Amino acid sequence: MPEAQTEAANGLATIARRGRSLIYVDILKSNHLSAQRPRKLSSNSDIQVDVKAEEPELKATDLPALAEKDELRGLGYLPDDENLLFGNAAPTSKHSASNQTVPSLSPEMRNVLQLLPPKPYTDILIERYLEVTNYGYYCLYPPTFSQDYAAWWSDRANGKPLTPEFTCLLIRVCACSAQYLDVEIQQKLESELGESVQSLSESYHHAAKQLSNAIPPGKGGLVQIQQLFLTAGWYKAESLFVESWHALTCAIHEAQELGMHKSAPRAGLSEFDIEMRRRMWCLLYVWDWQMALLLSRPLIINQYYYPFELPNMQLECHDSKTGPPSPFSHISSQCELGKIISRVPPTMGGTTEPSQANAIKVDIDRWLASLPPAYREASPDIQWDEKHIYVPLQRHQLRAIGYMTMLLPFKVFLTKTFDSKTSETDKALRSTAVEIALHLIDVSHGLFDHVYPLNAKFHLLTFLLFDTAAFLCSAMIHDKDSSLPQREKIIQKISLACSLMHKLAQVTKTGAICYPVLARLAKSLSKSSKKTTTFAGMNGEVSNREINGAGPSPETELDSFPPSDTISTESLSSSLGSLDSNEIFLPASLDLSVPGMETPPLISVGDFSNLDVGQFDQIWDWQNLDLTLFPV
Repeated sequence: MPEAQTEAANGLATIARRGRSLIYVDILKSNHLSAQRPRKLSSNSDIQVDVKAEEPELKATDLPALAEKDELRGLGYLPDDENLLFGNAAPTSKHSASNQTVPSLSPEMRNVLQLLPPKPYTDILIERYLEVTNYGYYCLYPPTFSQDYAAWWSDRANGKPLTPEFTCLLIRVCACSAQYLDVEIQQKLESELGESVQSLSESYHHAAKQLSNAIPPGKGGLVQIQQLFLTAGWYKAESLFVESWHALTCAIHEAQELGMHKSAPRAGLSEFDIEMRRRMWCLLYVWDWQMALLLSRPLIINQYYYPFELPNMQLECHDSKTGPPSPFSHISSQCELGKIISRVPPTMGGTTEPSQANAIKVDIDRWLASLPPAYREASPDIQWDEKHIYVPLQRHQLRAIGYMTMLLPFKVFLTKTFDSKTSETDKALRSTAVEIALHLIDVSHGLFDHVYPLNAKFHLLTFLLFDTAAFLCSAMIHDKDSSLPQREKIIQKISLACSLMHKLAQVTKTGAICYPVLARLAKSLSKSSKKTTTFAGMNGEVSNREINGAGPSPETELDSFPPSDTISTESLSSSLGSLDSNEIFLPASLDLSVPGMETPPLISVGDFSNLDVGQFDQIWDWQNLDLTLFPV
């Protein structure tokens, strides 16, 4: 290496360590010029003329890279089209990293290949995922994945090298698919493979995790980002919300390594690659803002620093005006919703002013009205519902997300104590909160009818029912002056939520955790014997429509429970402690015992601060509900 180039490389290392990029640019230009020009000039004036003659032709982006990209990435530099460290432009590959092969199988690869079931069973899992489960988030584009899947089996049959990236994605899809199987497929796989689908899913997950860890950061391409996102989805379906958030963080950082966070696409990418990257980044952004709200975690993506473009949704070749919506359009709409609520920073974690809460409601109402015709709440276009099964699912999903987000800034008014001294403004805001919460229970009911029992693990369903009912219970607790509006309807919706949660408890881990908690909470709010009322005396306001797949209406189901018309004074005294005569409670007839399931013990409201809600204690802060209002 010429002496000048050696000095340049040494200068680069020194400046990189010091982090002084401006000085680096001067050194880089100086050494580059001295290394490339012939030294035949004999005077200072000649040198000055020569430099002036050449400088206009030299641009920073024309400079060659002074070190290999891997060496610079080792220093922590992120590739950038304008980054001098990488010379002319950021190194890009026309082919996905998933097309790169390795000479020999790693232990992680061998483990995955041993765990994968024979092709007929793998086909069942893949087909199920692409035709049903994938529509929840549409992380995979089915035509491309199916083509790569067929090629992978062909390569394996012919003894060709297999890419670790796609192999990891393949077993990850199998792990996620096994979480959402109907009874017939589940029984077939368990009887013929000799293992429960839950055990299979966990085995596939652990194998995928080990193989994923063996793929260096920035080397897996879009395929690896999809796999990391599905990892977050797998954790969420298993109620492992903190693990899901950390997996999402890994997926976002991997996407940033590929420059997905920037609106301008990299050179050399096809229109298809650009669209897929935009879709993936949009999906990551949606999960980021929703999990930030769900888990009270900081946002990972800073959209203000790097604003991004939404996908065009043209891959499916549907006419947006006359054809069905793109299967990804519901994610794009949620991305727009995230941008709306991010304009009010406290919404992402903090106290929102009343004026801001009302402004957010107006914005979300406008967003709901702007949804595609097939997804609108008022008179939706249902012509595609039978042929395109994702349309009704995503319609319910968008409504649920919209009203869940709308309720967030109003929740504080369901946890405040209201008495004669409370301002009319706060009472009006509480009334709005109650109205939104009641409607959200109905929206959740519609989502339940659509997904139960096949997609009962859909985390949003359990969260909405449990969370909304718990806040309505809190509103009842804090209504000291009996001014809470729609109290009877609130009782009915809490009962409905308990009925639905009981059904979820039979088939999902999250439901099994949440139902006893909600049941104990509701029982602890029972009225004293002097204020006992029954649902039969509520003028028939409870809806008589059956819950599809979930048994009869709440009123009928309550009637089927063992009778519990009264609660003795001794029982109230021992379970609720010292209570003021002005406190409002749910009817004692709200008997939540279920045949075949242990009746949750009646507990004091004050005990809820110590209540074990399993993994859900990472989501629900019982202190925010102020359920320790009354001393034990």
